[in-house]
Amino acid sequence: MGSRTMTHFLSMALIAGAIGGAQAQSPASPRLKLAVFDIELDDFSAGGPIAGESPEETARLQRMTALARDLLAQSGLFDIVDGSVSTDQRVKDHWLRKCNGCDADIAQALGADLSFVCFFRKISVMEQNLDIRIRDARTGELAHAAQADLRGETDLSWSRALKFVIKYQLVEPARARRNQ
Repeated sequence: MGSRTMTHFLSMALIAGAIGGAQAQSPASPRLKLAVFDIELDDFSAGGPIAGESPEETARLQRMTALARDLLAQSGLFDIVDGSVSTDQRVKDHWLRKCNGCDADIAQALGADLSFVCFFRKISVMEQNLDIRIRDARTGELAHAAQADLRGETDLSWSRALKFVIKYQLVEPARARRNQ
C-alpha cells in the first residue's frame, strides 16, 4: 500500500471514529457540531501575494463558503457553527490554513466538536487546488483531509471541486460507514 493510500486510509479511519463514534453512542444522539470557517485563498500565482485578493476572488470565496455550509448542513451529519463569528484575529485575517491546527481551539471555544478549514491554493489562473482539513476540537488531531485539483478560476470550477470533495471524499464515505 502506497504512502498516499495509507494516509488516505488513516484519515478516513479517523473521521469515521469522530463521526461514527459520536453517532454510534445512541440513535438519538445529536449530530456533531462542525465549525465551518470562511474559505481562504492561498495565492502562489505570479504577483498574487503582492496584489492580494481581488474583489472578484473575495466574492467567489464568500459564495463558496455559503455553498460549503449548505452542503455540510444538508448532509445530515453536522450541525453547522459559523466560524466567522469568532473574534480571534487569525479568523479575521483568514490565516487558519497556516496556523498549524489553531482552528481546533477556536472551534472548541465556539462550542463545536470539529473544525472545518478549506482553502483554494492558486498556482496560476488555470492551475488550482482545493484542500479541506477537519480537526477534532478537543484534541486538535487531524480527523480528515481531502483535496482536489481543478482548472480555471471560475465559480463553476470552484463549486464543482467543492461539491466533489464534500460529497465523495467526506459525506458519502461517512454515510456508508454509518449504514454498516
